[in-house]
Amino acid sequence: MNSSILITLVASITGMLVILVITLVLTLSEEKGPPTNYRQFIINNINADNIYFISGFLSSNPHPAGSTIDEVLCEFISRMWSSQGLRVKRLHYDAFLATANSERPNKVAVFNATNGTIFESSPTQPLISFNPPPINQLSIYSFSSFSGLGTAQSSSVVYANYGRDEDFRYLDECNITVNNSIVFIRHGEIFRGDKVRFAETRGAAAVILYTDPHDAAPLGPSNTYPNTVYAPPGATQLGSLKLQGDLLTPGYPAVESAFHLLDSEADTFSIPVQPMSYSDAWHFLSLVKGEEAPASWQGGLNFTYHLGPELAEGKQVAVMVMDLLGQKTVYDVVGFIEGQEEPDRYVIVGNHYDSWTYGGIDPSSATAVLLELVRVFSEMHAAGWRPRRTLLFCNWGAKENGLIGSTEFAEEFSSVLQDRGVVYLNLDLVMTGNHSFMAIGVPMLHDIIFEVAKIVPNPDPSEVKEGRTSIYDTWLHRYPDGPYPRISGGKDVRPIVGTIGTGSDYRAFMFNLGIPSMDMFFTAAPDEAQLPLQHTAYETFFLASKLMDKGLLYHQGCARMLGLLAYEFSMQPLLPYNVSAYTDFINASWVDFISSNGSQLADFDVETESLEAAVVQLVAAGKAFQGNLTSISSSTDALTLRRYNDAMLLLDKAFLAPLGLPGRPLLNHVVLAPSSLNGYVWDTFPGLQDLLRAAQDDQATVNSTNIERLLQQHVAALTHHLNLASRALTFSLW
Repeated sequence: MNSSILITLVASITGMLVILVITLVLTLSEEKGPPTNYRQFIINNINADNIYFISGFLSSNPHPAGSTIDEVLCEFISRMWSSQGLRVKRLHYDAFLATANSERPNKVAVFNATNGTIFESSPTQPLISFNPPPINQLSIYSFSSFSGLGTAQSSSVVYANYGRDEDFRYLDECNITVNNSIVFIRHGEIFRGDKVRFAETRGAAAVILYTDPHDAAPLGPSNTYPNTVYAPPGATQLGSLKLQGDLLTPGYPAVESAFHLLDSEADTFSIPVQPMSYSDAWHFLSLVKGEEAPASWQGGLNFTYHLGPELAEGKQVAVMVMDLLGQKTVYDVVGFIEGQEEPDRYVIVGNHYDSWTYGGIDPSSATAVLLELVRVFSEMHAAGWRPRRTLLFCNWGAKENGLIGSTEFAEEFSSVLQDRGVVYLNLDLVMTGNHSFMAIGVPMLHDIIFEVAKIVPNPDPSEVKEGRTSIYDTWLHRYPDGPYPRISGGKDVRPIVGTIGTGSDYRAFMFNLGIPSMDMFFTAAPDEAQLPLQHTAYETFFLASKLMDKGLLYHQGCARMLGLLAYEFSMQPLLPYNVSAYTDFINASWVDFISSNGSQLADFDVETESLEAAVVQLVAAGKAFQGNLTSISSSTDALTLRRYNDAMLLLDKAFLAPLGLPGRPLLNHVVLAPSSLNGYVWDTFPGLQDLLRAAQDDQATVNSTNIERLLQQHVAALTHHLNLASRALTFSLW
């Protein structure tokens, strides 16, 4: 079909669906007339049927960034929000994207000693054959975004477990060389891009990222999708290897006036990288010989795993990656409800709408939640409610390709957002399981998250029968306290709140702009696979609505949490931060850091007395500030409220280093940043952590004098930024 005809057809269908959706959501409201209790209105009016309808529509087609369907969904969201009374802006960016080459698809092959082909991996995932399949089922080609291009062939193949730094160090201890080898790494544990980086820096020729049944199909290949949530043999996980925004305009928005690097200058990997299913991986890993892998490295395929690098009978493996790289237009949709008293203060609520495949969970579950939430807020606004602060509702484009839409937005409006952004509330997906609610975010936000969770009804009927009627009750029961620093010195049992890294759209807001950020979702149990079908062709609406959340009650619960948090931040005269919780966390983190690394700092002759004094001063300033807040009430004069709110907003901004972290100039937060060992979580004092790791990596080649100077320089920078934070809280220059 002609592409212009296709676009016209899809657009007309979308227009009809918009009208239908609007009609449904207006007739499905549970309350009529002006609400008297807006918190209860939000809880009562989040409608699971609306979420079901919209989520089914959103996940009816694959919609990767830069595709026609992706643009159609952008238009759908824009029209819907406009019809509900929001002021809407569509922003577009010319972003560098990687896409699969359907004409020359990627493959991995095994050759015999005479270079005859024994086996080739499948370029696509098997189509869904059960009834009903997705409405518009397409072949999904396997690739890893921002892989190196070309062919790598070798008789040396190494199995590196999860590809963590510790896994590669174990191979080093076993004298197994990764250099010039093709490395098989299973998905899980850490960010896929870090796995590839560890392999590439050790000289690997190529990397295969495969799904292991131990992690994704623990009940065996017959107990998989569509009968369970587990991955069938042909499931292949797509994903980006870079999560830092547009690679051709680092640090600046990818707008028309921007200076774009050449494609060849983009920060992509140089070695070929290809994802693979476990049905295909069997044909390769079963040939790997050498030392037997340790018990903890053994996977779920029916053979004993070996480390390599030898292959049986002189065979060779070739990895051929032919992806397409180039600029495409991607779109953000931003709608807002203007604040009445403080229109220049922004509560930002974000979710991405692009997906590698159908996106039944990631992100359509969350996109549908956000759309339903906007409907409820627009009804409140139509009934006379006015937020104190401006609510920005954001649907990001091209998140999956590297957090592009959110990062470019943050870069384009950086000075305004850094000055006026109050909080960033993210929702990437609703659930990876249904064991318990989980939040991740900075300690300053923990208290308000707990407060909201206590009033949101528990979507788990079995937990309600046990007397745990709120989301908070089950969260506390199943994840009490935990391995994270305790906010109150170890005396107060609270649920675990996880750390954030670079895994979703909060990255730029938190680590570049200093806007306190969080995300939330329902999680599988610790010993269960976390959304094993994520980014595969089987992450469908059927998975979301029939296998994981019948009735979409967990979707509804997540919408209630997000809605109430947005309401509290947009309405409370005094921002619901806990400053002393943050400063106590920094102090506890410093104690832990110095306990683990103090002797190494001393070996480099790095003095930390001034830094330790700055930590003590910051803790005292935090306690004093929090104490003063107890005398502030909602009736306090507007100027005093503004002074205290502004002081709290300055806290995270004080930690932003203008030149970025040592070796990572695109990250500015000196106290928190995505870990260089696993980008999905944060490191505290990341600059020091990175420098000390660099010193440990290879003592024979590291210039110790240079490391010493860099450590001394960064300790001085940390001291400066901690002092700035103290001054922000004391309303004083000195």
